[in-house]
Amino acid sequence: MWAFDHEGGIREGLEESFIDVMRSIEPSGHSNQTVVQLAPRLSKKKIERDHRWEPTKTEIDRIVRDIWPKNKQDSLKQLKGVSQRKPPLTVEARRAIGEIAEGFWKTCSVIDSLKEPSLKGFIFEAQQRSKDEQDYEHLYRAIAEMAERRLEILRRRRSDKGTWFALVEVTHWSGDGIGEILERFHEKCANRSYAIASARRLLAEHANKFSADVTVEAEILTDLEWNARRDD
Repeated sequence: MWAFDHEGGIREGLEESFIDVMRSIEPSGHSNQTVVQLAPRLSKKKIERDHRWEPTKTEIDRIVRDIWPKNKQDSLKQLKGVSQRKPPLTVEARRAIGEIAEGFWKTCSVIDSLKEPSLKGFIFEAQQRSKDEQDYEHLYRAIAEMAERRLEILRRRRSDKGTWFALVEVTHWSGDGIGEILERFHEKCANRSYAIASARRLLAEHANKFSADVTVEAEILTDLEWNARRDD
């Protein structure tokens, strides 16, 4: 499923989902079977949550009626769109995007690994280079914004104050390592301490759903992280 912007386009949604896909890929050369790569696993869960659609019987019936209408009123009315016609994606363009995207996962991973002092210096330098190197202005601004968001998350995580969320997810894992979120339970809390207590309680309430191929996981999120994770 894709999210449409106010102009009817899906470019922003595609870019965001593409970054999620890149983050879900295990880094090459990782052979330590005793260490779990948490970031790729969380990204896979986010992909399943944001882009997997399970149609209801009513929705399926509507699709069938539109494809094979029995009556004229069953046909879906045509609406005139306002978005531009999608240009063809040539082999050359596809190859170019693929080559550029190869570094996305590494970029996100490097920024996420930086501590606060390093992030501050990173942001300042990236912003300065966006002014000095006009050919790469937008790229430097983009990584500066990514680092600013990461810095703000670390700041909020360091404080017990502010709005926090307790989250428990019940996930079914298939044989190929793909997870499908079956249920999600969350609570909005006044501070981090309350969020920890709520997460423990929610985990205890739903621990009986754990099985060989179903996990029950709890975590606490700042409001900034929650806004990026919650369902639309």
